[in-house]
Amino acid sequence: MVDIQKYWFAARTRDKQEFAVCKSLAKLKSEEHLDVDYYLPTRVVVSQLKYRRKRSEVPVIRNLVFVHTTKQTACDLSNVYGVRLFYMKDLFTRSMLIVPDKQMTDFMFVMDLNPNGVSFDNASLTVGDRVRVVKGDLSGIEGEIATESNKTYVVIRIKDILTASVKVPKSYLKIIK
Repeated sequence: MVDIQKYWFAARTRDKQEFAVCKSLAKLKSEEHLDVDYYLPTRVVVSQLKYRRKRSEVPVIRNLVFVHTTKQTACDLSNVYGVRLFYMKDLFTRSMLIVPDKQMTDFMFVMDLNPNGVSFDNASLTVGDRVRVVKGDLSGIEGEIATESNKTYVVIRIKDILTASVKVPKSYLKIIK
């Protein structure tokens, strides 16, 4: 890891503290001028109250925030500035888990396009061929192909964290060699 290079880190938060952590990160970025970005995938949920409906924004993945910064700044966030973040660890190297930029970019694109059309699975699906979407709104997204109930899905994996799958017609896919 290079000291000045920025990486995406996956961090756990305490229960229902995702928005509070993001608010703390935004405050540190503006007041302390820290070079830190964050990503919290959210979706809008409509709940029926007694006489009205309430729209609220909720995290798509509970207790998980992605932080984009250098390793030193990431450590300082929790140790020096007191932000309640618990970084996930790579199971093999025992160091902080780094999400590759391409995986993170693809994940953010899919989540910004349609967060309600994405299904999540922490367990691995059947590992298939590597594919790239060549048509439609998801053009350029890379992942693995998986099928369930005769439906084709492109699976985007963020190593050791989660698996997101999006339904895509077979004719939109090209195998990567």
